[in-house]
Amino acid sequence: MSSEFMPLSLDTRYGASTYAASESSATMSKEELEKLGYTVSDPNEDLGLDFTDFLQLMVAQLQNQTMDSTADTSDMMNQLVQMSVVQMMSSVKTSLDTLTDASTLTYAASLVGKTVTVGAYDSEGNIQEIVGTVTGTGTYQDTPVIFVNDEMYPLSSIMAVGTLPEVPDTPDAGGDGQTGEGEAGGTETTEPSA
Repeated sequence: MSSEFMPLSLDTRYGASTYAASESSATMSKEELEKLGYTVSDPNEDLGLDFTDFLQLMVAQLQNQTMDSTADTSDMMNQLVQMSVVQMMSSVKTSLDTLTDASTLTYAASLVGKTVTVGAYDSEGNIQEIVGTVTGTGTYQDTPVIFVNDEMYPLSSIMAVGTLPEVPDTPDAGGDGQTGEGEAGGTETTEPSA
């Protein structure tokens, strides 16, 4: 008997078809794979399954069950409840993110026309206090920003609304913030006699 007509074992066939598929897909472009019916995902996209994908998997499992191996409906219901909770939590997170962004932009808009002190690092790494009036607000690369003295600063760089008080070079004689006059640190008052 000739070896040409000998049937190949399943392992040999599977290995050969896997090798052929990997060789052909490695040289195919995204467009060629999509023409063949394959879905090609962008590497930057989220590859997680959503609720619709889960329902399609559940329907496929129900369609392909046999008499010997039936799908466990209680497990499916548990998974369905879990997916519903995950979807609800995802929508709540999205809503909270939107609400946070809106309140941050509202706060930034309330600063327009007010004097603020902004902290910015100079070329030597020292922080500089920049005092100016906020002339506008907005977002830059998803970061809320304000415009002070025709310069853009992140909203988080605000050190104070208004100006910061001057820090004395030397502390007072008492060391605890008291002026040294009287026990309470103030001037004594006398009541007028009648």
